[in-house]
Amino acid sequence: MGRTMSAVALGVATLAAAVLVDTAPAYAATEQLRLDFDATPTGQVEPGPWTSGCFADVATPGDSGCIAVSDPGSISRATRPNGTGSSPALAFPASGSAVIQVPDAPNLNPGSLDFTISAMVKLSSGQVTAGANLVQKGFYSENSSQWKLQVDNGVPACRIAGFRNGSWTGILLSSKISIADQGWTFVQCKRRGTVLSITVGANPSVTAPEDASMDISNTSKVTVGAKGSGLTNNDQFRGELDNAVFSVG
Repeated sequence: MGRTMSAVALGVATLAAAVLVDTAPAYAATEQLRLDFDATPTGQVEPGPWTSGCFADVATPGDSGCIAVSDPGSISRATRPNGTGSSPALAFPASGSAVIQVPDAPNLNPGSLDFTISAMVKLSSGQVTAGANLVQKGFYSENSSQWKLQVDNGVPACRIAGFRNGSWTGILLSSKISIADQGWTFVQCKRRGTVLSITVGANPSVTAPEDASMDISNTSKVTVGAKGSGLTNNDQFRGELDNAVFSVG
């Protein structure tokens, strides 16, 4: 949609508090995408299941993320505690596929700038799969670039790929912490200069030993909950999710 950088700034709070309440983690950045899933998707009724409709992007008013599925996939309403009550969230399908897709835009490509990806996630041991994408843009291949937050085998990890001095490079950073059966958990991946780190809940951050400086720019959609809407090689997430956020700076 040719968006420029939005001006919705993150607040400052502790990571531990962010596990339950709707506050930002402890860093200063500019939100480019925030899907809080508070409203009902357009044209739909609560509590689902939904196979179409769009959620507003709170960070960039007028933009949205829209549901795409393959039968029997759908998305339904879930809730999570937020410290004072409950907050609307989403439940992804136990079978079939369902994804939320946000159109490509320049501000969703960090290039060589610092960036942060975060989400609130709940996953039972019965929902753990070998591939489970939370939020991503791009693909991990030597012809492309990518930023991605995933929870393969129940373990949050961050994967990035891009180009440095004309050569392709990539990093996969695992938190080595399973969140299966741990309730709602805040997961955050961030790049600051040459450093890539991942934080799970109130646990200490894990840092990649590799140089994370690279240009990450592509024309792919942002996808939430899966790689796409297909039924094969889709890395479908089967748990519950809230507050998918991408920030630059």
